[in-house]
Amino acid sequence: GDMASRGDSTRSDVFILNSRQQVVFPAIRTNITLTPKAFADLCDYVEKNDAYIGVLAAKPGGGDHEGFYNVGTYCRIASQSQSTTKRNDQEVTVVTLTLEGQARFEVQSFTQTSPAHIAEIRLLEDTPEATADAPKVQALVQNVQSSVLELMQETPQGSGQSGFLRAWFGGNKKMRWPASPSVLADMVAAGLQQLSAAERQRVLETTDVPQRLEIVLDLVRKVVEVQRLSKEINSKMHKRSEDELRETVLSRQLHELQREMRKLKSGGKADSSDGEGGERDGEEAESEDDEEDEMSALREALKAAKLSPEAQKIAQRELRRLQSIQPHHPEYTVCRTYLDTLSQLPWADGSKDDIDLAVAHDILEKDHYGLEKVKRRILEFLAVQKMRGDMKGPILCLHGPPGVGKTSLGRSVAKALGRKFHRLALGGVRDEAELRGHRRTYIGSMPGAIIQALMTMKVNNPVILLDEIDKLTRNAMFNPSGAMLELLDPEQNHTFKDHYLNTPFDLSKVLFLCTCNELNAIDRPLLDRMEVIDLAGYTVEEKVHIATTHLLPKQLRLHALAGGPAESA
Repeated sequence: GDMASRGDSTRSDVFILNSRQQVVFPAIRTNITLTPKAFADLCDYVEKNDAYIGVLAAKPGGGDHEGFYNVGTYCRIASQSQSTTKRNDQEVTVVTLTLEGQARFEVQSFTQTSPAHIAEIRLLEDTPEATADAPKVQALVQNVQSSVLELMQETPQGSGQSGFLRAWFGGNKKMRWPASPSVLADMVAAGLQQLSAAERQRVLETTDVPQRLEIVLDLVRKVVEVQRLSKEINSKMHKRSEDELRETVLSRQLHELQREMRKLKSGGKADSSDGEGGERDGEEAESEDDEEDEMSALREALKAAKLSPEAQKIAQRELRRLQSIQPHHPEYTVCRTYLDTLSQLPWADGSKDDIDLAVAHDILEKDHYGLEKVKRRILEFLAVQKMRGDMKGPILCLHGPPGVGKTSLGRSVAKALGRKFHRLALGGVRDEAELRGHRRTYIGSMPGAIIQALMTMKVNNPVILLDEIDKLTRNAMFNPSGAMLELLDPEQNHTFKDHYLNTPFDLSKVLFLCTCNELNAIDRPLLDRMEVIDLAGYTVEEKVHIATTHLLPKQLRLHALAGGPAESA
């Protein structure tokens, strides 16, 4: 019996057709295109034998007959037709065969490979226990059917992605399912366009029906998931592009409204240049949006700076000017920088004074040895300031030879007051513009050193030490000490006018200290403004004390001998 059945399932001298892209399934009609040469070989075979042939799919990237799969479909040739198509700009004749799949087969051996492939094959049967009534098979069939339905709902009708499935099983109205579970699995595998040849071949090679249904179910679910994800991504992208479009439209409208407002404000004088540029491209509109943002940021910064009433007027005027200047105009940067400077100045920001004379005394004692008279004078000065509650008073000028600690005394005063400290070296300043700034008519003009110091410190009451005030140079052209006069006069400096700012700034809260080596080099009027405190040199005892408590430890630290001389010995 075995021999007989085997005789039934074996076929020798079967023409094998290689299909590159397609996997043909049993029980399904499939179209395959051939070149005229392959068709001629086929015709020779069919004339001698019958119209049954085997179809094998090619492995991806395979070469000769080793590049084919071993399992294929035994088919009957139903019909053929000839047509021409264009390939690489040349007209080519192709033959289309319609094949009806009969059964699965496995190649036993190739008996001929040229000119055509002829093989001995064995037909494969589905495993017998796969009866349609088995509960497992029924459950799988239902699952496959519901997954296919889900896929059809996920894919739009005209998209062609589930076209075959719709054609075979019916569309939305009434579904027509094949009775055989085996055929159902094959039809779904053939109808899913999204599957690769390798995935289809896997379905074809599985003869166990429940297993084949499981594979198909898995594939359908994957496709459904991919569809759902791509739908989600599409809708997200759509929403994002909608939002972007909305934003663009709204910002355009906002821009137009602002332009209309400007027209109204300027007394109905429409900007002719703007009028012509009605069709401005997006980039320009975008740069103008940025400009609007910058303008509003500037406005906020100026509001936060709490300008003086006079500066407020100037700022408003400059802002109006800035709006009417094109950003690429050189004047724009000048105007913009000026407004930035105005907004960065500490018009109303000051640090809180904390004058505790005991603490001040301790700080001075710790930092400086000797200098009793000087320290007493500084404490008196601080005591008076504490009682009066403001800093108007004499300007202290520390006078003495180099290295007696004038600059560090200034730093200690700032520490005792709890204020920020800024040292302004006046050595070699030969031009009053360095102190008072340049007028804005000059290219690259900047505020003077005093205003810059305040911008850096961000408070309007620091301690500013004017170091080496006797080193201000004087010649026939320049006299910077004239500018110092106004700075140091408590009656004048509350309306100090920097050339660049061109509006009064109140310096009366700043505590100015000066240092000098040589009194004779200072202008008389400038010297009269200041109270000179002499720092004589130190006595021998003081020098010894300073050397042992300050200089020696410092030198040891510098040379990494901080352990003390005993260790170095």
